[in-house]
Amino acid sequence: MPFQIKLLTDTREIMPLYEFIRQFPLDYPDYSLWLKKCKRELELMYKKAFYATNDAGIIAGSAIFQRHKQEHSILEIKNLRVSPEFERNGLGSILIDSVEQFAREFRFKRMQCDAHPENPAIKFLEKRGFSINAEETLYSIGNEIILCKDIQNGTSGNPIKN
Repeated sequence: MPFQIKLLTDTREIMPLYEFIRQFPLDYPDYSLWLKKCKRELELMYKKAFYATNDAGIIAGSAIFQRHKQEHSILEIKNLRVSPEFERNGLGSILIDSVEQFAREFRFKRMQCDAHPENPAIKFLEKRGFSINAEETLYSIGNEIILCKDIQNGTSGNPIKN
């Protein structure tokens, strides 16, 4: 199934993306608050996103990312999702590859993300070259697995506002 992958650059694209990620809530504490903050940070272009549409123009998946707040050489994936009806079509890999290409282009040293220990995305990310780097309490309940993938040596450019 062919998908069109696009980097979100127009604020008019934010609302359809927001509606897409809103329909698949995650079990993180205060997810609805994060969702509102995410929308605002996309509007400010602090967060970036790749999203995929099918031939009918329906959003099938997205990857939201930002520069790590403490370590600017790290590109942090904040949210990766594929609509259940489009799973098993390689879309998750295409989205991760798009984020990695962005990271390489802007000379980030590493990509990083976190997930609940039982999240099946961990195995998917490990197959895509990520490795488990740590386990930390990030969201006040339970530990999260921190996964990283080294990209290259060098310093990051300035594609994302601090």
